[in-house]
Amino acid sequence: MTDTSGRARLGRKIIAPVLAVAVLAVGAHLWLNTNLFGGNDVCGGLVSTDPADAVFSKSGRISDRDGLDDRPSDRLAFTCTVESSSFLLGSNTEHLTISGSRERGDFPFTDNGRWPSPATMSFFSGGVTGAVGSDHGWVLLPDSCTTADGPAIVEGYAPEGSDPVKFTRLLTEVANSAAERADCAAEQPLTAPDNLAAVPEARQVKDGVVCGLTGMEFPGPEGPTKVREMVQDHTNPTWSCEVTGHATYAVTQEPQIVAGIRSSPEYKEQPRVAGHQVSGFDPRHVVADCAGTPTYFSMELGQDYTSAIGESGTPRTKDLFENFVDVAGKRFGCNAQ
Repeated sequence: MTDTSGRARLGRKIIAPVLAVAVLAVGAHLWLNTNLFGGNDVCGGLVSTDPADAVFSKSGRISDRDGLDDRPSDRLAFTCTVESSSFLLGSNTEHLTISGSRERGDFPFTDNGRWPSPATMSFFSGGVTGAVGSDHGWVLLPDSCTTADGPAIVEGYAPEGSDPVKFTRLLTEVANSAAERADCAAEQPLTAPDNLAAVPEARQVKDGVVCGLTGMEFPGPEGPTKVREMVQDHTNPTWSCEVTGHATYAVTQEPQIVAGIRSSPEYKEQPRVAGHQVSGFDPRHVVADCAGTPTYFSMELGQDYTSAIGESGTPRTKDLFENFVDVAGKRFGCNAQ
């Protein structure tokens, strides 16, 4: 009897420390490798941890490194880096950057090195207006957030290969939080789409059918037989085409994008294009009236075109844009006055 009770006491003495170590190990794992004991949001309350965690390739502990960097003069101007970390073997720390800013309304269609080609982005509208690509996305905040400095956006950079739908949901949620924080939220919150249009595959330019549009002039001196193009032509109020190395074209009738363009600083009347009275920022970024619908046209020039300017057979920039507005405009109900 004594031996039995002694062995029981010995067993308890052994088991208790083992259990304590196990509990500590589990607790350490949950603390270091998950967000179970963490907060529900980071970046000053703008980013919820669950949708942020869903964007990363693996679950980890969500933090915001140095916290929210914002500007007191404009509550919609901020930057925050969200980090997902784990001490599990083989795990890497991942980051995504979320920022808020005011931009010229046609920012998605300008080539300044910051914005990807619109032909490589999936545009969406309805519950929320925006676009998302392989690692970059943005959404527009409600019109009530627009000021004399232009429309407000939430922009994000995510790890390459992140799920674009989950990334869009995160950006939309941050946009709602940012609008509430700035006291400019709409009556109904922005809602993210459940699916997105696929980004088009590159294809060879067909002779006489540049960007899939019969009569569209090739933006260069040589025949287009070896040049490739990407055409974003899904059923959508935004259309775009990139002729690799030569030019990128865009047309949009998306109401919120066009409203942001028209409310931006320096938006003014421009010289007529293809018979249309237009306004915009310069002769190649303009808005025309197409059957009562404001329609934006833009053309960005590539290195292969600009280096060939002056060569025999290279169309003049003005003529190239006139041809684009004339041909592409017909698809959007544009008839010259």
